[in-house]
Amino acid sequence: MEPPKFTQAELAGLVAEAVAWMQQQRDKYYPLGEPLSEPARHKLRAFFSPEILDGLRIKHVSATGEAIPYPPFYERVRAGGSRVVPDAAHMTAMPFIDVALFNREPTLRTIFHTLVHVTQFSMVGLEKVMVGYFHALNESGLWMVVSYEEQAYRMDARFTKDPADVFSVEAEVREWLGNGKF
Repeated sequence: MEPPKFTQAELAGLVAEAVAWMQQQRDKYYPLGEPLSEPARHKLRAFFSPEILDGLRIKHVSATGEAIPYPPFYERVRAGGSRVVPDAAHMTAMPFIDVALFNREPTLRTIFHTLVHVTQFSMVGLEKVMVGYFHALNESGLWMVVSYEEQAYRMDARFTKDPADVFSVEAEVREWLGNGKF
């Protein structure tokens, strides 16, 4: 059975709550985060702009006994049945604008994937990204088919397959944005 669809007003409320919550988490964790290590920065600089790499802060929360915070609006998203969203406690990482929390020791691949989302937030805007997530969840019930996730997984698979095959994440985000894929 398909879950009931959110109304436009309910979607707008969820987006506003998500944007506010993301900003609160960013403000809380940014001062606690560390800059990207020089070895990671060196390996990623061909893919990301210096502004993205310099601005990112990383916090390995499980090292301090914490976990990625549970989004308070997830219960409403899951209400009514089969909407699939990731459980924050089992996620590897979650970006909050320009700070990334990791439930496990960050790997170059998880950092890369997270930086794709940071680039999307920077270029598309947090609110528009959240609109895309909630509309896709409303229509399909699946977090995995959100276009921002699709793009991040495609790029991280390319990077993992051949890190020497350099491409610009910013150019690819710009292309998807220009082609209406977001």
